[in-house]
Amino acid sequence: MSSKKKNIYVYLGKVIPVTLLVVLFVRYFFIESFSVSSAQMEATLLKGDKIMIDKTAYGIRLPVTLLSFPFTFDRIFGARSYSTSLQAPYKRIFARKAERNDIILFNNPLETDKPLDKRSLLLSRCIALPGDSIRIEDGLFLINEKPYPTSPYRIEEYNFKAQAKKKLEDIAGRLEIPMPVVSEKGDTIITRLNKYDAFVLNGSLSDTLTLRPRKDSTQSRTFLVPFAGKTIDLNEINLVLYGQTILRELEGEDAGIENKKLFIAGTEQVKYTFKDSYYWVLSDNTTNSTDSRTIGFVPFNSIIGKACLIWYSSCESGTRPERCLSFIK
Repeated sequence: MSSKKKNIYVYLGKVIPVTLLVVLFVRYFFIESFSVSSAQMEATLLKGDKIMIDKTAYGIRLPVTLLSFPFTFDRIFGARSYSTSLQAPYKRIFARKAERNDIILFNNPLETDKPLDKRSLLLSRCIALPGDSIRIEDGLFLINEKPYPTSPYRIEEYNFKAQAKKKLEDIAGRLEIPMPVVSEKGDTIITRLNKYDAFVLNGSLSDTLTLRPRKDSTQSRTFLVPFAGKTIDLNEINLVLYGQTILRELEGEDAGIENKKLFIAGTEQVKYTFKDSYYWVLSDNTTNSTDSRTIGFVPFNSIIGKACLIWYSSCESGTRPERCLSFIK
């Protein structure tokens, strides 16, 4: 081998590992790409968007699982790509609170069988902060007794009568508004539209022919978003609201709920003080979405970062250039 070729190989042998370490360092601590693979944040984020996550937005969360293959998914050929034999305690430096309306990337808090930083990733909008009061009434959210101002592009389900289908489709066609039929129940048809399109359609309809939003069947209730240092009485209502959240905080300890009472190491508890602060998240597309309505409170330690930029976007027909390099609101 000539000395010139040898020098090239030596150079590459130094440059490639250093480059990989720099990329890994930036990806682990500062910024990372995430692919939107579902419709639950439409129309703010579309399936096929590739976004940048600012991992410094709420402070840098240090790795918990120290032994894992970099640049891989959690499983490779059916086997785990990481080892739980070396785990570090949760630690975040330069911690800052998330802000209302931030779109955040976080680990699913329900997957307690996995290490914190290896749980599946979820993306949703933060609508309530630690200490906020939330009231849910007929599917509407009131934060600190003020209605939550939803985006005009939030997607919801609407009802209309089956006999009006042809007329509605004709009007929607003229206005270039897609109006998919989600399901039919008797003489009622359910469609899915964003609030702006529904408003435009209703403006073109008579008073006797209107799109009516479907009401959430969720029972009305009021509760507080817990925060670190908040102490609550462990009565029956609070155990229903916060019981699973408390048990996740006590993971690894001898704790359980029996006969509507909390026991730690066999001793009944009458009060509990939260160790972490929590957030309530809601997806822009509220139908069939995974957010706090299904997973409950999101602990601060599960939050990875803030969605800040769509760097590329594509769909079945090709690239969506109007979305590339656009900031996320």
